[in-house]
Amino acid sequence: MASKDDPKRVASTRPESRRGVTKSQIRAERRQRSAARKKRRRTLYVTGGSLLAILFIMALTLGPGLGGGHGTSASHGDGLNSDRFNSGGPVPPDPDNGGLHIPPGQFGTGYTERPATSGPHWFAAETPAGVPAPARWGIYEDPLPDEVLIHNLEHGGIGLHYDCPDGCDDIVAQLEDFIPRNRSQFILSPYSGIDGGNKIAVTAWRHHMHMNEIDREGILDFIDAYQDRAPESIPGNSF
Repeated sequence: MASKDDPKRVASTRPESRRGVTKSQIRAERRQRSAARKKRRRTLYVTGGSLLAILFIMALTLGPGLGGGHGTSASHGDGLNSDRFNSGGPVPPDPDNGGLHIPPGQFGTGYTERPATSGPHWFAAETPAGVPAPARWGIYEDPLPDEVLIHNLEHGGIGLHYDCPDGCDDIVAQLEDFIPRNRSQFILSPYSGIDGGNKIAVTAWRHHMHMNEIDREGILDFIDAYQDRAPESIPGNSF
């Protein structure tokens, strides 16, 4: 063994805690520390991403209600997003019948149009119609009451309705052509008693068009002007 005075002896540069530890052990410790750092980063990324997703979902689902008391007694007319309402466009606005939320045990009154485009409506997961209010977007074979339909219009939706006691498959097929693949913000359903004895009604919040034959360009102009222009509009919402 070399002595202190041996010129061939090389002084160790390792700290006291590392002396006597082999290089392979040191490398193993480094790998463990590196793996631990990566795991902590992954955890932070996942946690941060999850929090952002939760905040985004909360903003979509709660945002409209934060500004105007979204409850069974809330009455807001153009209300929570009044700047979204389009008072112009291809047809004049309908009278404002308000936006009172009523429980499913009650029924709305005072509607000035059929189908109604504003007024008292349900806000519930279960209703006498067998669907929630607002209803899920899409195509229905059975009529939906105004108390449900109005809530969908309040969220910026478009209603496409037909009144054909003897059937009108051609009209229904043409109305279906206006609905996007994901069906977001569109309701298609039969409706008994459209004003004026008309076969077709196209509705939005406080706007309507009634006709007996499909006016494709007119309906497209209506959708362009009034879709997502309502008190509780949530662009692209997919409930």
